[in-house]
Amino acid sequence: MKITLAKGERQRDTVLADGDWERYIVECPQPWRDAAIIIRGTGMRPGEAFALRWENIYLNGTGGLIQVTEGKTKAARRVLPMVPAVYQALKTRHEAQGCPSEGWVFPTGSVCGHLEQGTGKTELKPFQPYVLRHTALTRLAEAGCDVFTLARIAGHSSITITQRYVHPQADAIERAFQKTTKAALPAPPTVGE
Repeated sequence: MKITLAKGERQRDTVLADGDWERYIVECPQPWRDAAIIIRGTGMRPGEAFALRWENIYLNGTGGLIQVTEGKTKAARRVLPMVPAVYQALKTRHEAQGCPSEGWVFPTGSVCGHLEQGTGKTELKPFQPYVLRHTALTRLAEAGCDVFTLARIAGHSSITITQRYVHPQADAIERAFQKTTKAALPAPPTVGE
């Protein structure tokens, strides 16, 4: 997906087109597939998804919540709802691991004990896992999520950081004005009244 640069911008992070995401996720091996679904479905940082623990996953039978307990700032610690794809990936993984109440969601034999960056190799054009986060947050912004809510979802302490994910295109600006015209200014009086 090509997004035009706003005046003054020097670079634009990659946003996956829907077709690229679909091809990638089909080819992606486990456990990276589930991690990718979680990152793309929640906007979590890759490191947050890799280090998830069952103690912080709340599956309620139809959905659930993910509690992010670590981060650089207080804002990074947050609770995120699960979209259906994230719920299904976590529910399936939870059942496959014997329904544990604690431990890593993505355990490995690595020194840290859990999945780490660099494990999601496929034959598709490579990209950094962070692209999945950028795609998720950009899509939320395109769907009308305001920058303040987006900052809470992203775990940002400042909306200045969040603004990197908001790419208002000409059609989005036009839609915003169309929404306001319904409840906008009253018509001005005609001359001579």
